[in-house]
Amino acid sequence: MNKIESRHQLIRSLILEKKIHTQQELQELLERNGVHVTQSTLSRDIKLLNLVKINEGNSTYYVINSIAPSRWEKRLRIYMEDALVMLKPVQNQVVLKALPGLANSFGSILDAMEIPEIIATVCGDDVCLIICEDNQAALDCFEKLKQYTPPFFFSKR
Repeated sequence: MNKIESRHQLIRSLILEKKIHTQQELQELLERNGVHVTQSTLSRDIKLLNLVKINEGNSTYYVINSIAPSRWEKRLRIYMEDALVMLKPVQNQVVLKALPGLANSFGSILDAMEIPEIIATVCGDDVCLIICEDNQAALDCFEKLKQYTPPFFFSKR
C-alpha cells in the first residue's frame, strides 16, 4: 500500500470512528497519527474519498457519501435531459454548456463518477470544462458522456 492509499485508509477510519467537524480537526487527527498533510492536499483527499458534511442538530460533520455510482449516472442522465445546452470535444477537453447556474452541478456529478478519462473539471456559471489527458481521452470521454444525453440531442443539430 502506498503513502496516499494508507492516508486515505486512515482518513476513512477516523471519519467512521468519530464525528469530525472541520478540515482542521481532521488535519490535527492525522498529525496525531503521524501523517502530515497540507490543507490543499486534505481538500483533494476529501473530494477523492467522496466525503460530505451532514447536519445534525446545530452541528455538521463529515461522513462518507453512500450514493452508489449508478445513482450518479441516473443523476447525470437527468441533468443531461434537463440542463444540457452543448457538449463538444475540443483538443484535450470536452466543453459542456449548461443552463445558467448548473455547470457546477455537472462538475460535481462528473467528479463523483470518477470517469477515468477525466483529470479535472473547471466550472463557471454555465460552462463546465472537462480536462482530459490528451485528445484521444477527450474523444473517449465525449463518447461516454453522449450515452447520457437524450436520443434527440445530437440528431437535432
